[in-house]
Amino acid sequence: MVNHTYCRIPARTGYFSATIDCDRLINLSPAPAPSEPVEELWLTPGLFDIQVNGMLGHNLSGEDLSVSQVVEIERELERRGVTRWCPTVTTQDPVIVERNLNILRSAIEENAVQNVHCIHLEGHYISAEDGYRGVHMKRWVRDPDPEEFDRWQAAAGGHIGLFSLAPEREGALEFIHKLKLEGVKTALVHHNSGYERIRSAIANGADLATHLVNGCASMIHRQHNVIWAQLSLDDLWASFIADGYHIPYYTLRAVIRAKGKERSILVSDLAYLSGFPEGEYTKNDLTVVLKDGGLWVKSEGTNLLSGAIKTLNEGCEYLAVHAGFTIEEALVLASLNPARYMGAEYKTQLYPGYKGPLVLFSWKDQKLIIKEVHNCHG
Repeated sequence: MVNHTYCRIPARTGYFSATIDCDRLINLSPAPAPSEPVEELWLTPGLFDIQVNGMLGHNLSGEDLSVSQVVEIERELERRGVTRWCPTVTTQDPVIVERNLNILRSAIEENAVQNVHCIHLEGHYISAEDGYRGVHMKRWVRDPDPEEFDRWQAAAGGHIGLFSLAPEREGALEFIHKLKLEGVKTALVHHNSGYERIRSAIANGADLATHLVNGCASMIHRQHNVIWAQLSLDDLWASFIADGYHIPYYTLRAVIRAKGKERSILVSDLAYLSGFPEGEYTKNDLTVVLKDGGLWVKSEGTNLLSGAIKTLNEGCEYLAVHAGFTIEEALVLASLNPARYMGAEYKTQLYPGYKGPLVLFSWKDQKLIIKEVHNCHG
């Protein structure tokens, strides 16, 4: 079916007339500004979430993961306007990690899923300190193991493209350099490194602070801490969780402005309980409470989060409604910026003949509504 749309495009000037056939943009031409109020429509290549740990009860780090579960996650993400994503496997028994990487490899190479950019490994080689470790299982936290990574990459068929770890672990700098040479991006997460150690990690190839502000102890030095250090370094990108719980709106505004909109990325950090009804559940050997759009460790009240349950489209809406950014800026941080960081910017540039996916959003009454998703697959 052919669709004709009068719209705007994030990071592009003015209005456009667009014609879409299935998921192909067959015409795109500048159009005059409206002379009267019209529905505010935004044509995008879809959102790009580089940190999805699971959803719908399907845990990408769980021992019962299957290809069909990965497919269900991708389909639900697409319904939410997310057309590119990084399945994220977090700290776990190395045997289960290897098993799940094999499953993700099968899903990707058999074309059961078609929106995966690469696999993201987060954790495993992070700080064992309480607070900095977050809810990652301490018994599986250890120093980087290059041979183990080689086994994991072989199991993944070479699809691991991002690894988030702590730079203070023994052998971490050498490990970061190894991954850089192999074309795998490295990020800093759940760590308590000083400024100079962080600079050394960057010198060896690290270029992202994963879910900055989180994965940190609640009591830190007011000046010398991992948040200020990573915000100050212009050669380091940063991702942020905009669900209203991980970072207060005023802090979110401040840290994005400090890092710069051009080097900031929105992520969901979705937990496998996303999409479940409110209640108590077990996650990583802990009892967690899902309530009011947040997910907390029960024994810690609201002091310790256990991942997020709001999808990336909801994060865009939150950023625009509460943190003082425009919806255009939010869409850039959730689509164009992650593509730029991942070296896939060319996949987001809309032009006549562009082959989707495409997502048309409506911004109305401070609500981000998914109007159309164009992805014909195959």
